[in-house]
Amino acid sequence: MQWRDNGLGFSPVTIVLHWMVAALLVAILGLEIAMAAGPERAADMAADTGLAEVQNLLGLVLFLVSIYRFYARITSVHPLPVGTPNPVEVIVSRSVAAALALAMVLLPAAVWLSRAAGGAAVVLPGGHALPRLIDPAPGLKALVDTLFAIGGTAFLAGLALHLFGAWKSHVVLKTPAVQRMLGKHVEL
Repeated sequence: MQWRDNGLGFSPVTIVLHWMVAALLVAILGLEIAMAAGPERAADMAADTGLAEVQNLLGLVLFLVSIYRFYARITSVHPLPVGTPNPVEVIVSRSVAAALALAMVLLPAAVWLSRAAGGAAVVLPGGHALPRLIDPAPGLKALVDTLFAIGGTAFLAGLALHLFGAWKSHVVLKTPAVQRMLGKHVEL
């Protein structure tokens, strides 16, 4: 079994982790939308139902998986593109993919740091809490929140580019790049 990416294709580990990160991200954003929508007591309702704790657990799993994904991304040979791509598009797509992998490490860490700076704990299901990284510091919390907003916006822009690239590759150029990310063997 191929454990690491090589010039011919992605490893099954990379493919599974790619889709796992996508599913975790969708679940985290879905929980955020569910907690934000609804009655005026949305924060109380989220605390009562445990949605916030589940979201924190998913964020922790995302953080841990993303540490490995980023390490694997920078230490493995990235597979050659399929078809005959424009060299600029290859550079942009690889840069965006590496930036997204890094963002999936930094953004959960920023949430953890922000909560600690605000004096709040990151509580997991069952009442377990992650240790606070720092003592409460309102000024630092404001700075981290600002950096998170900037990073989150950049992440969403990168995600839009990533999705656009997948769409263009699959629909416009009709290359088998998406099939490769679904685990199928493709010819270069």
